[in-house]
Amino acid sequence: MEKSIESIWKDGFLKKDALVAPKINELYKQKSIHIIDKIKRMMKMNLYAIFGFAVINSGIYVALGTPITGIVIFFLLMGVCWVSIKQAKTLKNIDSNLSSYDYIMTFRTWLNLAISNNSKVMRFIYPLAFLAALMPIIHALKTVKVTQEAITQSSLHLMYGIPTVMWLIAIAIAGAMFVYGDKIYKWDVSLVYSRVFQKLDELIADMEELKK
Repeated sequence: MEKSIESIWKDGFLKKDALVAPKINELYKQKSIHIIDKIKRMMKMNLYAIFGFAVINSGIYVALGTPITGIVIFFLLMGVCWVSIKQAKTLKNIDSNLSSYDYIMTFRTWLNLAISNNSKVMRFIYPLAFLAALMPIIHALKTVKVTQEAITQSSLHLMYGIPTVMWLIAIAIAGAMFVYGDKIYKWDVSLVYSRVFQKLDELIADMEELKK
């Protein structure tokens, strides 16, 4: 955002003709500033965490002898970061001349849209990351002598040296992740942000009550 949140709230969260005590106005102004700043900080920290995990995860897969898997998952996670950063930039499109109440409502709308857009992307990321993460297991099954002999001597139908039933189970799980990916993502978001989102909604409800 080009302007600080403080400057956006210069007229108070209600219109100038609203009959609300200045002290109450100032209280909700400060609460709003605090909550929005906290959400933005949490989102930024989440991006740093994803990037850090992507780097460490790549190193682990290299150590396991499957560097391609590490690279694939790294770029999938970077794609998540890119989408989030691109959406964060759209915050600049919110009119800074809005009253404080209208601004916080617009911010909440932006937040809902960002979560909805991310959930659509994550429907593809979850199954792809899951399938990529199976590569070390496949690598071990095909290279470890004990498991290789056990698979060869079994009566199971094989596909590329791996029991077909294992391929079918993996595809079924990946398919379920695609179908329910949006719900998984929203559950993920709820684990991290539920408390601060609840505070934001409670603040909006209080402000709407004061507007009546």
